[in-house]
Amino acid sequence: MAQAEYRPFEKLLTSTVPVPDWWTSREPQIQGFLDRQVPADRVRMLANSPGGRPVRAAFFGDAEPELLGPANFNAALGAQQPEAYCRRRERKRPVLMILAGVHGAEVEGMIGALSAINVFQTGSDIAGNPQPDLADRLRQLRVIVIPLANPDGRVRVPYDGWLGLPCDEMHRVGQGTRRDGSSYGWPACKAVHPMAGDVGGLGGYFDDAGVNMMHDEWSASMSPVTAAVLRLIREEAPDIVLNCHSHANVPSILHTAYAPQAVKENVAAFALKLYTNLTRADLPHPDDLPWPRVDGARGEVPPAMNLTSMMYHVGAALPMTFECPHGFTDGRARVNYEQILAIHHVLLRSAADWLLRRPVR
Repeated sequence: MAQAEYRPFEKLLTSTVPVPDWWTSREPQIQGFLDRQVPADRVRMLANSPGGRPVRAAFFGDAEPELLGPANFNAALGAQQPEAYCRRRERKRPVLMILAGVHGAEVEGMIGALSAINVFQTGSDIAGNPQPDLADRLRQLRVIVIPLANPDGRVRVPYDGWLGLPCDEMHRVGQGTRRDGSSYGWPACKAVHPMAGDVGGLGGYFDDAGVNMMHDEWSASMSPVTAAVLRLIREEAPDIVLNCHSHANVPSILHTAYAPQAVKENVAAFALKLYTNLTRADLPHPDDLPWPRVDGARGEVPPAMNLTSMMYHVGAALPMTFECPHGFTDGRARVNYEQILAIHHVLLRSAADWLLRRPVR
């Protein structure tokens, strides 16, 4: 797919909130972190982005490929034999996958993903704080971390973090602008896909080919990264996938559309556990849960079958979209950088506890 040249975002704002030294969200910083903190035999190149940038994953804990069966997930369900895809019940190490940076402006999940790596490797988080309980939990799992799925989009976003900045600025550089400088905003930025034509600044939502991975073409992926991520899920049969995003609201688990009722109920049950843990940590969370619902009730526009939904259909037992607060000056969640990191630690601990105490089948 042909790539176009777009002018960079100009007239940037200045935040009065300093970014901590440990907050390393830029694309070169993330690549350097993987080089320094993860042994070479634990890092795998998944794909090159359309812009020619590496998308890599880190792997911790031994795999159990002998438990994979002779069928893909869809065929195994057709045979009414899920174990023909993977004998999950026999696993010694449940599999947790962390996917971050699908949208280049949503830097918070990238930091959470890097911290997960640091905790597994050193026992301390990315800020240098000891996390022995979280380390113990994660080390009982197989953990797969993709800290930056869309390096193209991240390179185009000129900010390290969003504290001290308004939501409109993230919309401008996150979802992009028209040639006249007006912002596409959300969700209108999805109405042209791949993003092309009337584009002034290509937002961080998109890779250099204009593709938003959350809404790729599942029958024929437009992005090589999307294809690589789905292939990895088929190969690993993860028990939980945390698709880490960010928004202007409090930390939230979103409804996973086009999945079986039991999966939707598990999403709601996990959300309840997460929100309870956030309360105990004195961190914000919603008042309601992503209750299971019918996808596309009569007369309504049906939800998208997005990347998180598709993850289920290729082998992820419990895929979930997690939204972390950006911390805007005009957002609904006032958080600082340390709290954003703590929110991701609570998310990771909740996922690990779920897998260790109540494995997904």
